[in-house]
Amino acid sequence: MGLFDDLPSAKRPAPTPAPASEPAIEPDAKRAKASEATERPREVDHASALTKIASHIGNPAKFKKAAQLALALMRGGELERGHGKALFAVLTNAMEPTPRRANDPGVRFEYRELFDAAEACAEDGVLNAKHKARLAVWMLHVRVVNDVHTDDNFQFAKATKAVKALVDALTDHGPRPRGDDEDDEDAKDEAKDEAAAGKVEDEDEETREMREHAARMRAAERQAELDAWQLREDEREALLDACDAAHSHYKHAWAQTAVDMLAEHVHERRAKFGKEHRARIVEMYEAVRNKRNARKAAAAGAEGLTSFERSQARFTNAAISIRGGVGGEGTRDGRGESAIGGF
Repeated sequence: MGLFDDLPSAKRPAPTPAPASEPAIEPDAKRAKASEATERPREVDHASALTKIASHIGNPAKFKKAAQLALALMRGGELERGHGKALFAVLTNAMEPTPRRANDPGVRFEYRELFDAAEACAEDGVLNAKHKARLAVWMLHVRVVNDVHTDDNFQFAKATKAVKALVDALTDHGPRPRGDDEDDEDAKDEAKDEAAAGKVEDEDEETREMREHAARMRAAERQAELDAWQLREDEREALLDACDAAHSHYKHAWAQTAVDMLAEHVHERRAKFGKEHRARIVEMYEAVRNKRNARKAAAAGAEGLTSFERSQARFTNAAISIRGGVGGEGTRDGRGESAIGGF
């Protein structure tokens, strides 16, 4: 041990370096930094987004992706009345060239989601009255026709019952209203006749403007009537598509009774449809009847009958009293088998 081992070291410890100080921030820079932290994210241009989606949703290869983007916008709750036209363009392109696109097995679920969301937007006021009327017809394809495309016996019977109720609710079929083309021809002929008679030359500016305004009003009213008539025709077309979808299930024994009843129901109400639609109804009814007769002929006795046909046969052969009561065998006074027991 050395003489000086217990003495403290004469060397000073190295000083700890002070932390580097941040450069001073000017007041303007502080305000700019604070504004950046609180700045809202840039708003999405919904109208432009819908227009872009509308240009792609008509392509079957791009439909699913475009439908998901449209669905996100509709469910976002930010669409307003001003976006109605762009949203309606999306729905229109999704249903063109034919609304039967919605019945494709590969996209039925996507169409159901898309148009359910569109219906919610309509209830929120995004779509106007004219758009809502067209949407209601499209919903027949998306909802009613697709409901018939099922392999569940209970759901199929429920769907065909809904189709029958919608057929009952149809108004009587009327002739097609005159369109703008026919009105324009009549107006030209009338103008020629008036010019030949010298009436137009004597009109002053105010009278001519009033006459032209009245003509425009009549044309608008006629176009509105034509649009409403066409909507009713498209509604009938959708219901017949549902009948065809039901008919396609006739190969299944569980569907035959429901299809028989639907075909008879619509055939009895064919006066509610136009000439072309009536021909389509008769064709379907005859096809169903021929299949039913072939099935009954191929089977022995009542084994080839459905429950509906067996009930129908019992009702046809039952004895009916004058008061409308169903009597037992050999009785026609409405008292049934109780009358036999009294003898």
